[in-house]
Amino acid sequence: MKSYLVMNDVYDTFLTKSDWAYDHIVPISPDASNRKYFRLTSCSGSAILMDAELESPKSFDAFQDVANYLNSIGLSAPEIYASDRTHRLMLLQDLGVRTFAQDLEIDQALEPERYKAAISMLCRLQAGPGMKRSVATPDNLTEMLNPFFEVPEVANCTHGNLQLMRTKLHELFNRSLSKQSTLSLRDCHVENLVWIPNRTGPAQVGILDFQDAFNCDPCYDLVSLLWDVRRDLDEDLREYLINSFAFKKGIDRTQISRAINALKLQRNLRILGIFDRLVSQGKTKYATFVPRTLRYVHQALESEDCVTLNADLSLPLERYERKYESQ
Repeated sequence: MKSYLVMNDVYDTFLTKSDWAYDHIVPISPDASNRKYFRLTSCSGSAILMDAELESPKSFDAFQDVANYLNSIGLSAPEIYASDRTHRLMLLQDLGVRTFAQDLEIDQALEPERYKAAISMLCRLQAGPGMKRSVATPDNLTEMLNPFFEVPEVANCTHGNLQLMRTKLHELFNRSLSKQSTLSLRDCHVENLVWIPNRTGPAQVGILDFQDAFNCDPCYDLVSLLWDVRRDLDEDLREYLINSFAFKKGIDRTQISRAINALKLQRNLRILGIFDRLVSQGKTKYATFVPRTLRYVHQALESEDCVTLNADLSLPLERYERKYESQ
């Protein structure tokens, strides 16, 4: 008997046209996105229904384009069985029930295997011909920090100093990042990766949530993966993975360190702003990730590459931290 827990006429019509028979439909909890996901199951298999109605047609098209590209270069994005651009619905291949994050909660001993596979996947991604996507220039990377500087407690203490901070950040990105960018998944972390045991090599890593992909320094996804605000990672393993990435890419380790520090600062300042917005919307679970995110920011500011921003950011970060001490 079919479960109509979350069904509506639009879903029914779409699934009927796609000729996908199912017995049960179960909602899958989303992360911070506006998309909804449902797992459809039957005796013959399973599929994922994605509802991106609250996102733009541009984002919907990007998901489809990037998925097709990833599969074309031997990586594992969900195959798209059917799509309805008007209602922004897609029927997707089900890559697996558990993400890397869920696997690691069950058995942390899987960490080396999973992370090494993810590094191989990133190297394969960056060896591909690439896609025509927006480029994360120093200007764009600086602009992406607006969510942090718009946090009320931060904005209240940066009025006279904001332009100077933006200039210093722009200079940091300009001198620290590679002038040759590669395709970046942008949200590459263990909650967006799925293990596919019946595939081999980089294709064993199923990839989710990539519609915001852009072209950036090769270390962008590396930082996203190894400094995940949702979980800690063994420091020795992290160091091994950085060295492995540098060796496979043939990149000088000094250059990687500069890029890592700059991107660790950029990504995590932006994330602090996004988390503040999500918490204000009632998604209070994101407050639990704030201390780790702040720790990553302070680590970056302690590096020789970013130390010139320490004095400028100390008060905004202090105000932000104080806001979350009571939550």
